[in-house]
Amino acid sequence: MFITRKFSFMLIILFIHKEPVIAQRQNLLLESAFENGAYLSGWSNGQHCCDYSVQQTSEQIKAGSKALRMEVRSTDPQVSNSIRSEITVDADPLDQDRWYGLSLCLKDWTDDPAPESVFQWHPDNATGSASMSLLATGGRFTFSTNNTGGTSDNEYVDLGSVVSNKWMDFVIHIRWATDTTGLLQVWMNGSLVIDRSGVKTAAIQSYFKLGINKFGWGNQPSAVTQRIVYYDEVRIGNANASYKDVAPFLPKRDYFGGL
Repeated sequence: MFITRKFSFMLIILFIHKEPVIAQRQNLLLESAFENGAYLSGWSNGQHCCDYSVQQTSEQIKAGSKALRMEVRSTDPQVSNSIRSEITVDADPLDQDRWYGLSLCLKDWTDDPAPESVFQWHPDNATGSASMSLLATGGRFTFSTNNTGGTSDNEYVDLGSVVSNKWMDFVIHIRWATDTTGLLQVWMNGSLVIDRSGVKTAAIQSYFKLGINKFGWGNQPSAVTQRIVYYDEVRIGNANASYKDVAPFLPKRDYFGGL
């Protein structure tokens, strides 16, 4: 009887402490945790000037032991007509859904009127404004869209105050379309902040750029001379992906708790 009771007690303990079942991510075109020596695998790395512009780091991490550190300085030479530190992937196809998920952390971010983006999608040509971008200018997160392929006609959605030295999670679901069959959904820290369907989202194909574009330096007043952003858990999902396939862990390796 003693052995039976002891065995039953052990089964109860094992059941209570059972590890959670981890959801399997699927339908990913790219997944970057920036952990190993080939931490930029899958990315093109030509949109920066200097050795300090793009670095693997352990200064600030969201998951694992490494993250990506991007930096620009006001003394940097321009790259593609702007001071920037960005990495890129190939253009998305039209009339197909894409899912993007990432975490970012703005280091010691002070308000500055000279505009800057911290990730963007650019038309697949040498001119024009970003098709979509997240701005972190003047103390506000602002999501910008432009479906004309030109340098005007930007539309802006205010997402709230910029948060410094804290990881922020973003998921973006896009259907790129040159007619009114497009779609745009943006989640910030798990909350749906933009939800548009039946809209035009593109003039031509666009490609994703991760990093800082301080395009206000040189043509607008600025009170800062340096910007640093950390990135982690970057994922791109195909047309069959879902929110859970690309969403960053909450808050650190929490395996979709509450989603």
